[in-house]
Amino acid sequence: MGAPSKGVYLFFSDVRGILKRAVGTCYRYLAVTVVLLGATLSTGCIYDGLVLEDGSGFSRGPSRYGMLYEGVKLPTRGEGHWIPPTWAARGLNYGVDEMVSTVVYAGRRLKMQDSRLELAVGDISRAKGGRSPWHRSHQTGRDVDFLFLLKDKAGRPMRNDRMRKHAPSGAERVAEGEKPAVFFDERGNWLLVEALLESPVAEIQYIFVQEDLRQKILAYAVKSGVSQAMVEHATQVMKQPSDSAPHDDHLHVRIYCPWDDVSAGCVDMGQMRWHKKDLKYGGRVERIRRYDEVLSNIDVGAFAPLLR
Repeated sequence: MGAPSKGVYLFFSDVRGILKRAVGTCYRYLAVTVVLLGATLSTGCIYDGLVLEDGSGFSRGPSRYGMLYEGVKLPTRGEGHWIPPTWAARGLNYGVDEMVSTVVYAGRRLKMQDSRLELAVGDISRAKGGRSPWHRSHQTGRDVDFLFLLKDKAGRPMRNDRMRKHAPSGAERVAEGEKPAVFFDERGNWLLVEALLESPVAEIQYIFVQEDLRQKILAYAVKSGVSQAMVEHATQVMKQPSDSAPHDDHLHVRIYCPWDDVSAGCVDMGQMRWHKKDLKYGGRVERIRRYDEVLSNIDVGAFAPLLR
């Protein structure tokens, strides 16, 4: 039987992860097939370059020195997101299932919160991962660039089609003597960060952004009454990188290795997972609750269109 549908994959990825980790204990020449959940799902493992896969993509290696197997393609246009021409032409719109699903989720959620907001997506990875002329990272399908959400002088959201550098004030950097007409949208960018941190299918490791803009996002979150736990989580995840450009023109987001990709060779580098997410506001418990709700009731309310 072929691979399960995308919806089935999203809800049973935890079970598939258990199966993959079990298979990961087998020796070099062993292949295992498991029958479960009323359908035949082939588990996957890698031995000396041989890939036995279950029909879904996975990430191998660290973000800067890795590969992507069976990457999922993000459409250039979707409900709440688009890929501007500069990045659409590159063809770096492939990622692991969890990354692509998170991008779709965030775009749809922004659109539901404010119909004027549209998520502009830059590069993820090449179809098979690996190096590209534009990035040192973005090799394993677990990194994505988002163009900033912008506003005009009156505070109205604007569509963004290019990476514009912003001053600490939030104004676009323009030539001397010119007056800026485009500004960093603290509200819109916070709603994006919040959507990413609440993704039901992926855990965010980093959101790279210039420090002054980071502070503007956090200040808006505090002002809008977001829980202390969520602010702490965003504070921990958002960082200005120390070994690359300051990211004053876009957000660079990286997700942790999906649990079921670790046995396939996916490697996380850097800070450990944010455990307070679960302890303080029940992130994992809440995700499980959403899965149960969707599986048990077709009419799941606001989250149904986000998880289609």
